[in-house]
Amino acid sequence: MSTSRADAEQRLALQSFARHMGGALFKDIVKVDYAPIELTIQDGNIHGGAAKLTAGSLAAIQTRAMQATDHTCGNEDVWYPPLTDLDHAMPAYALADSYQGDGLGETWSNGPRRSGFLGTFHVASE
Repeated sequence: MSTSRADAEQRLALQSFARHMGGALFKDIVKVDYAPIELTIQDGNIHGGAAKLTAGSLAAIQTRAMQATDHTCGNEDVWYPPLTDLDHAMPAYALADSYQGDGLGETWSNGPRRSGFLGTFHVASE
């Protein structure tokens, strides 16, 4: 899936969608950048845990399925849910995540760590 050819109307629709899904997290937007978005979910199956999302050179995250060696203790409950409501969410191991834009006053590159989710959602028709 790619947004590299989105027209102005499609870009506005994506901004509206992001604001809706992000809720209070997106209340103070300071900058909007346009970049091609690429999303690949291995075999189209979120349960496999392997996915990669890039937004041009601005941001990226790559995940894999959780493995037995990722468990750090005997209590492996999900304590922190995804930051937005999803129909279904699967914890995933973030191999890498990064942000290299200039809109937040800092950049970062993290990983590997247990910090990802893959999920599904639906958008109600208007």
